[in-house]
Formats: sequence, structure tokens, C-alpha cells
Amino acid sequence: MKIPEEIDLTLLAILLDVIALASYYFQLNTGGTTIYLLGLFLQAILTVGLLWLTITYGGQRYANPWLFGRHVATVRFTIISVSFILNAIMTFMYTINYFDINRLIFNH
Repeated sequence: MKIPEEIDLTLLAILLDVIALASYYFQLNTGGTTIYLLGLFLQAILTVGLLWLTITYGGQRYANPWLFGRHVATVRFTIISVSFILNAIMTFMYTINYFDINRLIFNH
């Protein structure tokens, strides 16, 4: 039985989120400028990957508007989109942390 491509992309988005979370906890417990820079690069790469997943998603993006009266994103597309948005915010937060503008994420 073949898994549909939409499910593969959704699971890949969740896997990238788990990698980003593990990277965050590693940086939180280890610290250091070099570690923060590597974390920033990893987060940027993950964000670009999630942007690619969001753009190339081939499944149904919106549910039937007759059910809810307006266009509502499907659960699979929502998972990928929210994952991209949250990782883009975290990339921005890593950047302002690395350049000492705001130490909200890592305040060591």
C-alpha cells in the first residue's frame, strides 16, 4: 500500500519540527556563540525546507466552502503552513538573539 504524497509531506513537516525542537534544547543546555550560530543556520535551513513544502504541497489546500460557509484550510495543509510560520518566527528570534538585540530565547 502506497502512502499518499500529502501525508508524506505532512509527516516530513512534523519531523522537521522535531529536529528544530531538539536543536533548541541542545542550544539551551549547551550555549555558546558558536552553538547559537550553528543553531541559527540549522533553523534557517529548516525554514527554507518548510517553505518549499508549503509551496510544493500538491494535495487539497482548502476544504469544501459549502460546509463552513468560507474557505478553510485542510488539516494537512494547516500543519505544514503553521509549521512554516512558527519556524520562520523562530528564525527571526534566533537572529535577534545572535546579534544581541534581544536575549529573549537564550538569556544565559
